[in-house]
Parts: sequence; C-alpha cells; structure tokens
Amino acid sequence: MNILVVTGSPRKGGNSDIFADAFIEGALSAGNEVRRIDAGRAKIAGCKACEYCVTHDGECIQKDDMQDFYDDLCWAELTVYAFPMYFYTYPAQIKAFMDRQFCAIGGKPINFNKVALLLAFEDKDPSTADGLIRSFEIVMNYCHAEIVKIIMQNGVYEKGAIIGKPGLDEARAFGASLS
Repeated sequence: MNILVVTGSPRKGGNSDIFADAFIEGALSAGNEVRRIDAGRAKIAGCKACEYCVTHDGECIQKDDMQDFYDDLCWAELTVYAFPMYFYTYPAQIKAFMDRQFCAIGGKPINFNKVALLLAFEDKDPSTADGLIRSFEIVMNYCHAEIVKIIMQNGVYEKGAIIGKPGLDEARAFGASLS
C-alpha cells in the first residue's frame, strides 16, 4: 500500500514525530511504501480563496513548499495525519496544509480514499479533543474519505512523553496491520 504520513507539529522530535515514527516503523515492517511530509515545518501559506485552481486544472497560484507535496497526495492510497492539538483544534500549520487541498475541487487528482489520524495532546481529559475529532470527521466526509483509524494519546506534552504510552504501541500495530 502507498502510505503518506503528514506531520503537523513545528516541534522537531516531539510527540507527534515520535507517534508518526512508530506508525511508519510498523507500516514498513508490513511491506508498505511510505512517504513522509513534515508539513508543520514547511513553508505553506494559507489558501487565498482566489479560485485560480478552479480555472487552471487544480494548479495553485501560490509557489511555496505545498507545490512539492501535491504529487505525494495523489500517490497515496492512505494518508495518515499526525499532529498535536493546539487550543483544542488543529495547529495552524496543518490547517494551512489541509486548506490548500482545495485545489482538488479544481481538478487536482488528490486521493481522499482513506485517512487516519494520530493525535497527541497535553490535556489529561480525552474528551477535550472531541471538537477537533468532529471537525476532522466533517472535513473528511466532505472529501468522501473513509477514516480508517483515529488513535489519540492524551497527557503528553514534553518531548518524549509519549514513549511508553499505549498510543505509541497502537500506532505501530496499526501500521503493521496494513498491506
């Protein structure tokens, strides 16, 4: 299976990166092809709603790092998002990445078939992620994408706090279950 992992944290080596690494380890062990985009550290401007893409076969007018990622989004059979929760929603970096996929409406053949989410966050109460999860579900429903898995690990903030937590093993096992 062609799997694209999109990380959304600007913090290199943080819990979202470790989460993604565990998933990738499992996915590679099962013989999958995996590509990774660190969207949280890329230069991606927000969508301008100019609709240039609508009149130009899905081409975005903005020339930033997002241009390098469209081919990967078209290649993927499964896209796995791994990011932290910021103020009970998406980090700005991943929101920009997701918004810029609007060009699919203009004709870019982005593959929205299957998606998964690895969500790491500090709050000890897992219900604080309910709004983010619902938003993710609404967006993916709009894109006609099937959410195949959501794995959350709450109670983690400091770099490495996710190590030894059950979410990490679950992410690794999920990756290993795919083929």
